[in-house]
Amino acid sequence: MQKKWLARLYKNRQLVILVLLCLVFAVLLPRKFLTIGNFRNILYAISLQGIMICGATFPVLLAGIDRTVSGSAALAGAVCCTTIVSHGFSTGGTLLGVLLGIGVGLLSGVFHGLVLSRFNIPAFLLTLATSEILYGLVQTVTGNQLINVMNAKLFNLVGSSRILGVPVPVYILLACFLFTYVMLNHTVYGRHLYCVGGNREAAKLSGINVRKIIIVAYIVSGVMGALSGLVLSSMNQQASASQAKGYENDVLAAIVVGGVSLRGGAGTIQGAMFGALLIGILTNGLQLLGVASVYHDLIKGLIIIAAVAVDMYSSHKMSGLKRGSALRRMFRRHRHESQLKAGA
Repeated sequence: MQKKWLARLYKNRQLVILVLLCLVFAVLLPRKFLTIGNFRNILYAISLQGIMICGATFPVLLAGIDRTVSGSAALAGAVCCTTIVSHGFSTGGTLLGVLLGIGVGLLSGVFHGLVLSRFNIPAFLLTLATSEILYGLVQTVTGNQLINVMNAKLFNLVGSSRILGVPVPVYILLACFLFTYVMLNHTVYGRHLYCVGGNREAAKLSGINVRKIIIVAYIVSGVMGALSGLVLSSMNQQASASQAKGYENDVLAAIVVGGVSLRGGAGTIQGAMFGALLIGILTNGLQLLGVASVYHDLIKGLIIIAAVAVDMYSSHKMSGLKRGSALRRMFRRHRHESQLKAGA
């Protein structure tokens, strides 16, 4: 009976952790934390990273990574805002700017997908280099100046409007989550994605078009990154050369904390969203407690280390290997060999 109870707790560990964290902050901040307005603020705060997570989860499930989500966001916002300004804040200019911004993410995804599916280059190194290139392009597009779009009323509605009291970016996050959930759980592509992430060679032998799977994964990641950049520019009513910088770390942290394995083939978008919520609630609680922001990154770093350690331990347990047994077998073999040599 006790084992079944513990098994259920482990199975629902993400929900248990969220509830416990909320209870801690509810006790410490009884009048500030447990309010509808505060939870609305948490959802609003994680909406940008959440949109990025919906896309960046695809490469991670392939045992890859996309560190250009923030660069795609920054360049998409810069291209969109400069287009809007150059067309006199017109409706046509706004729509063209949004399309060009999405196009930035699309091109970024196609490039990464083609290169990674063709050449044996580590995704981390490629996307890290591309991220620097994208931010260099952002500086070129903006001229290292703020691009103000306060007069673009249609564009700014996305970041400032509310529907039934809920900010529009939260609805965009919900739409991205539903799209990703359906893609991963109810399509042939989703099943093939998990197969390729779990064992690429076996997927090839079974007839799966591995190259297509990789290209589509990075396209989704690039487009979602660009979409988050457009939402961020609408929120701020401007674009800048350093926009969204550092967001990729929060995205990766949420994905790993949410149980998506860095070795690919395991994890869910629900888990990744749990990671985003956990970090969002933690950051919100620390801010309400008056903890200096310099300590937030330290705590996030510790959470990532703990999550990776749990991932490694869980994978080791699932493999059926027991470290202690392996060590005992090694010592027994060594002792047996020593006895044979002594007998000879």
